[in-house]
Amino acid sequence: MLLNSWFPFFDVAKTLDEMDRMFGTRGAPLGVRSVPRGTFPAMNVYDHGDSVTLTAEIPGVKADDLDLSVLNDSVTLKGQRNAHAGENDRYYRRERPTGSFNRTMTLPDPVDPDSVKAEYNRGVLKVTMSKAAEAKAKKIQIKS
Repeated sequence: MLLNSWFPFFDVAKTLDEMDRMFGTRGAPLGVRSVPRGTFPAMNVYDHGDSVTLTAEIPGVKADDLDLSVLNDSVTLKGQRNAHAGENDRYYRRERPTGSFNRTMTLPDPVDPDSVKAEYNRGVLKVTMSKAAEAKAKKIQIKS
């Protein structure tokens, strides 16, 4: 007798793909996943009230191979990820893609381009930006 056991997490990725397809890009603000599978580099954006911080994980890439630009409410990160194997080497398994990448992230508010500071340490890029004056909340006094 063949016994089929049910394993609840066997096909989670396939289920998420199907839900993404079913809901489409307009089904939810971020979809079922926050970014499509294979998006590089992974980025996080933090809102601190008067400023915004963006972090990007870019292991194995030199700072000289990165290009960062900021325009209004978007940040664009371009770079090159080079292969570590030699010309005659044959991959047994290759999960980390190589080549050029280009990723643009829309920020919650416009930022002041003169305030942008970027530092790259241990494969993590940290970009700190002050919000533009028109994006900052202003307290309005109510007269009675």
